[in-house]
Amino acid sequence: MLRVTESEVRNLLPYSKAIELARDAYMRLANGKAINPDRVWLTVPNGASMFFMPAYVSGQRTVSVKIARLNPRNSTVSLPTVMSDILVYDSQSGVLLAEIPGESLTAIRTAASSAVATDILARRRVECLGLLGTGRQAEAHVPAIQQVRDIPRVVIYSRDEDRRKAFAGNISRDNKVEVMAAGSPEEVVKESDLIVTATTSHTSLFKGELVQNGSHLNAIGAAEPNTREVDSILVKRSILVVDSREQALSTYGDIIVPIREKAIEATHIRAELGELLAKKRSISRAPEDITLFKSGGLAVLDAMAADYILSQISGKTL
Repeated sequence: MLRVTESEVRNLLPYSKAIELARDAYMRLANGKAINPDRVWLTVPNGASMFFMPAYVSGQRTVSVKIARLNPRNSTVSLPTVMSDILVYDSQSGVLLAEIPGESLTAIRTAASSAVATDILARRRVECLGLLGTGRQAEAHVPAIQQVRDIPRVVIYSRDEDRRKAFAGNISRDNKVEVMAAGSPEEVVKESDLIVTATTSHTSLFKGELVQNGSHLNAIGAAEPNTREVDSILVKRSILVVDSREQALSTYGDIIVPIREKAIEATHIRAELGELLAKKRSISRAPEDITLFKSGGLAVLDAMAADYILSQISGKTL
């Protein structure tokens, strides 16, 4: 069995390729050329939440299963709050081919997914990218979104002042962009017209009425029924697109809570991203409209990336 390292993932999966793969994954899923079963969600009382995410893409010789674990309390004992691994199997024999660590792969493919959504939904000219969160996911979104939009300025916030200042310096150095550390989420929202929320928050990060008309948001953090990063006001104001309608209505608190509060109905979801890419649905956006892409991660994105990484290592298409 092959054990892929984090450094190999980062070297073999550049953002340009990851965006291409994400776009292809969404298209294949929308066109019925991929199998992406509902993820199995298990929460241990007073312990971790665990997600089991299998997928298969038609024509590939591999099947991937991601096992992701989440526990926000891990930070108090110097452990990662989110951990994941991808197991890759031969689709015919079922033999285990490889184990791929999930941190870098998940960050890159999630940021690539947001970049695809940004390219479709955001205005062509962006004044400022706002980041809420300073983890690996937030970090990956800057170079990914730079693939689809010119970003003149970045404003970031997280609760730890020292961490956000250090993060701002790293982002500026690594991506050659002006970066400012904000003093509050509200400051980020007021400064930005393209926003990424990448936190483990259980409650909304800011008031939805603060978001500028014409903004686009990628909400990629909260992925459990009772957690949320954005409030019902913002969801109601937005043209809402999701990675998976079924998954959004069963596990995304950002969608479930507003429905429960009767702020929106399920029909407020205008489209899945893959439906837009495959031209099975379309949306029109006025300059003042707010667009919101809510994603929780699809296994088909992992499957496409994992298959590509193994093909690069083996020197042939798997």
